[in-house]
Amino acid sequence: MKYKSERIKTLIIEEVMKIITLGEVKDPRIPRIMTISRITLSKDLHYCHLYFTTIGDKADINKAVNGLNSAAGFFQKIIGERLQLRFTPKIEFRYDEEEEKAFQLDKTLAQIENERREREQKEAKDNSQNEEEE
Repeated sequence: MKYKSERIKTLIIEEVMKIITLGEVKDPRIPRIMTISRITLSKDLHYCHLYFTTIGDKADINKAVNGLNSAAGFFQKIIGERLQLRFTPKIEFRYDEEEEKAFQLDKTLAQIENERREREQKEAKDNSQNEEEE
């Protein structure tokens, strides 16, 4: 059953991306450039959450979420026709904030590393000046 679930997840992602990139959905709020970063599918295959990332500020992201969720029925209909599953999962789109959090964490770690290097260089410089004075 796990294989079936993973296969269905892959097929759903492929179909959603085809629908978006081929312009089958006409809502201007839906970005043409986006990535589906992960998907969750309930065990009974009735519910599906698609997590995506895209470029833009918070207003653009909110518009994208609203546009995608308003077109969820259209996505569901097309996926049902193309995949011919017994049950077509109810689709909900969510913005994946984990990517943004990971980026912020990397940025913070890089800043800490730079501060540590600067402190070590300053200490090494101070030590070399103290040795010269002695």
